[in-house]
Amino acid sequence: MNRLEWNTQYSVGIEKIDQQHARLFELANLVAKHTGGDGNADILEETIAELHRYAEEHFTYEESILAEAGYAELPEHHKMHAAMRARLDLLTAQLKRGQLTREELIEFMESWLTLHILREDMKYMSAVRGAQKN
Repeated sequence: MNRLEWNTQYSVGIEKIDQQHARLFELANLVAKHTGGDGNADILEETIAELHRYAEEHFTYEESILAEAGYAELPEHHKMHAAMRARLDLLTAQLKRGQLTREELIEFMESWLTLHILREDMKYMSAVRGAQKN
């Protein structure tokens, strides 16, 4: 079983965001699978590029939904996304230089996805639901 597995505990109640989060889990697992001695370097590079692209698409979409909902904590949420982008860039560079282990990468992915969703994304649920009712 994959360590990074999306399930309903991560649902924010917005179908498209839940689908995007699930896809990010899939991409994180693919990166982890191809990291290390048994991985394929070309596939790993392609998967990391896809993870970067998809994360950017997700952050942009999520922030647009939060802006439409008038979410008061959007500036802080945006800063967290910016920090995650920077961290992902750093880890990608380290991985390409062989300075990052598979375990370190998985730990980042776990905290990035699971903790961010559970601690931060859950905070906006009521604001977005309230805006969707109007």
